[in-house]
Amino acid sequence: MSLTLEQIEFLRTPAGRELLDMDLPDDPFHAVQALRKRATPDEAAAVATLRTLRRKAAASRRFPEAFAARMLGTDKLLQQASSFRLAVWMGRRLAGIARNVGAAEAIDLCCGLGADAIGIARAGLAVRGVDVDPVAVFCAAHNARAAGVGERCAFETADAQAVDLPPGAVVHVDPDRRAGPGRSARLADASPGVGFLARLPAHTAAGAMKLSPALEFSEAAALPVAELEYVSEQGVCKQLLGWWGTGAPRGDRPRRRATVVTGPIEDPEAVSLAADVAPYAPVREPGEWLVEPDPAVIAAEAVDDLAAAAGLWRIQPGLPWLFGDKPAATPLARDFRVLASVPGREKDVARGLARLDAGTVEIKPRGIKLPTDKLQRTLRGRGRRRIAVLWCRLGSKQRAFLCERAV
Repeated sequence: MSLTLEQIEFLRTPAGRELLDMDLPDDPFHAVQALRKRATPDEAAAVATLRTLRRKAAASRRFPEAFAARMLGTDKLLQQASSFRLAVWMGRRLAGIARNVGAAEAIDLCCGLGADAIGIARAGLAVRGVDVDPVAVFCAAHNARAAGVGERCAFETADAQAVDLPPGAVVHVDPDRRAGPGRSARLADASPGVGFLARLPAHTAAGAMKLSPALEFSEAAALPVAELEYVSEQGVCKQLLGWWGTGAPRGDRPRRRATVVTGPIEDPEAVSLAADVAPYAPVREPGEWLVEPDPAVIAAEAVDDLAAAAGLWRIQPGLPWLFGDKPAATPLARDFRVLASVPGREKDVARGLARLDAGTVEIKPRGIKLPTDKLQRTLRGRGRRRIAVLWCRLGSKQRAFLCERAV
């Protein structure tokens, strides 16, 4: 169910907190039945819903356990929120840029449940959070206090397009990108709209706008930002950030960068790679190691830059997999030791796997469509080795590389 502002406010009262702390069944139906003995139907439903959301937040491992246990939100706000790791990393970078332009405060437009505001505040800036949804504003204020940065944050209900932005402002904006039941990658579906986003860099000193990593590069490059940064976490390209006020000129189009964020949720690390700097990688025969660039590297079109940095090569133009005589050993890629190479026919792959004493099999196709789940079941062997099958098309034929993933 969708929680109303009245229900959210009730959950912050002593009576609401007492109900949240009750020992209740995990099943929402039975939890509501138990709560109905001490609360109204609306109150009982609100408590059961928030308990479910908190369990979902904890299970996602996107937030510190203690924060997930205390957070306020709705299902929609939780789905839209940045992970704590990405929020802290982004906050640190934004704070560094803000200090370079002499700002001590950031304005977080479309703040949602407050994850990004918390990350910015943890980096030392004061934060003014704005959202058109009063439920989001109430939740964000509570969550900032729960994260220990409430004294640095102030939140208000307002339309982002109506906020007075001083010329020296540093801004973070995460526009809503919902079109119907799901999220959209298109700028045309963003709220605030593309017109507001395009004007924002010209009227502020610095900032970042969060876009979909699936956004067409031509659309993103039309925005007056200096850099487009594709950001990956746990093997998934999660965000595209458009940065301005970084101190570097934009040029004819924004620079591209790939960044992989790793490490502890509350103290992340990041490794970045500038794109479109190196020449096209040489094309050679496969080597001992197959290197799969992180999705952020592929999205940023930085595969050749990774190849140059790690001494790798391609085996076919357009295929993003790289090969080398040694592992790349970087968070920007996954390394696989090549054990065998066979024609990309199921019977040939099965024979190759049997020779390698394969047990669990992981199928990773590139540039071809395969029934991945079915093949992982049918090709599973009785051996002890976990084998990754990296399956692609080379020229007119398919090829499969049978590999062990580097630890």
